[in-house]
Amino acid sequence: MSLAQKAGQAGTLLIFRKGYSAIIGFGVMAYLARVLEKEDFGIVAISATLITLIQVVAISGISEYLIFYKGEDEKRVINAGFWLNMFATTLVCAVVLVVTPYWTSFYGDERIAYIVYMLLIGFFFNMLSAIPMALFRKSLDYKPMILIQTIFGTVSNVSQIGFAFYGFGVYSLALPHAVITPLMTITLFWRSGFFPQREWGIIYWKNIIQYTKYVIGQRVLGKLVNEGDTLIIGKFFGVEVLGVYNLAFQFANLFAGHFLPIITSITLPVFAKNNNNLGIVTHHYHKMVRLIAFITVPVIAVMILNAEFLITTIYGAKWIDAVLLFQIISVFVIVRSITSPTSGLYNAMGMPQIGWYFTLTFTPVFLAIIFVTSLFSNLLLLVVMTSLIRGLGSFTHFILVARLLNDKLCSVMRTLFPIMASTTIAFCLAYFIPSGSPIYVVIRVLLFALTIWFLLKGFWGKDYGLLMRDLLSMLPKKLRKFIAVLA
Repeated sequence: MSLAQKAGQAGTLLIFRKGYSAIIGFGVMAYLARVLEKEDFGIVAISATLITLIQVVAISGISEYLIFYKGEDEKRVINAGFWLNMFATTLVCAVVLVVTPYWTSFYGDERIAYIVYMLLIGFFFNMLSAIPMALFRKSLDYKPMILIQTIFGTVSNVSQIGFAFYGFGVYSLALPHAVITPLMTITLFWRSGFFPQREWGIIYWKNIIQYTKYVIGQRVLGKLVNEGDTLIIGKFFGVEVLGVYNLAFQFANLFAGHFLPIITSITLPVFAKNNNNLGIVTHHYHKMVRLIAFITVPVIAVMILNAEFLITTIYGAKWIDAVLLFQIISVFVIVRSITSPTSGLYNAMGMPQIGWYFTLTFTPVFLAIIFVTSLFSNLLLLVVMTSLIRGLGSFTHFILVARLLNDKLCSVMRTLFPIMASTTIAFCLAYFIPSGSPIYVVIRVLLFALTIWFLLKGFWGKDYGLLMRDLLSMLPKKLRKFIAVLA
């Protein structure tokens, strides 16, 4: 099986898993948004932020290194990676336990402590599962991993409804992490066939840390960028407003949040297999950017177009304040989606320091701007500024990648132009269709989709042909034959 077919099979499996999880999560959130308070979502967001801010200091990059590494002592390096991961995870848990009382006091709600403790149990086992998952990814053998994650993910999501139904309130959002995640981790180890040896392999830790220090630095600062708005809104605007913002942010990332991990999961092993040939890497990079844009941009644009109908129908009328916030955030999500392969590319090329140096420069500028903006006590202004600065930061990666690959920025822009132009025209036409009822929403979507198809095939036929060819090349052989018969 060719590399493209392996990547395609992996992508198909991940799309199935993420799509299925999105549907399940979609329904679960629709129910929880009706039975829980806005404040509950804000409390969980604050609690989760504490763990994520601390965990990236110690955990980031180990699985990436195991995928990147090629050598005769590969098994020993993997075993050393497990013990280093275990040590770092335990250290993070200890730090969280110490910091939690102060974090709870700062935000003034004792429920935060209990939520943190529940999430911490799930975090511990989730971090341990990074090693067997890295082995599956390294060999592009996604089938067993996807099956296990799908089963336990379904149980975890559905159990949130059960806990909420029986009156656990805000804790229903965190309890499944403490109960289901340990069982999933044990199953992943069993299925991967990896069982750690007693030898710690400390002699390999230096090389792993040497590689991961840039990944760690990038993700630590990246977390400050990603969570900075959450911390500021929670402190200066209150947890109820944070709950509205958090729901808008989650809904804006509903599709991209499930689709982008597919891209980041596949890009690293695909790029790593050819990291000694810039021509091949550049070719794969252009293909991925084009495919990502073709899939994500129209979907997110349709969600922006029908935002009010979607949010009020799914979550209820009390979340109407989230509509405009969602639309603004979604514009940034489009840019982030298109540039998503860059982090995997840096790591696969053995140049994680590029992402680190960029984030080191970007983070203080971003935090300073949102802090100053928050002083105006205007939530809408804050959301506009955070989305604008993040969008510009994501776009900068196009420039950095062009330099790394000896490519031209205009080459990437040329790849994206047909999809961006056709989506923009389709959006403008569909916008004039009245909204407010399901029939008009259907008409909008149909007009939007048909316009994109007509423009791509009619005005950018060559790009459309390349796009279809790339899509078909990634599909399993039997599925390609079936599509050919239908055609």
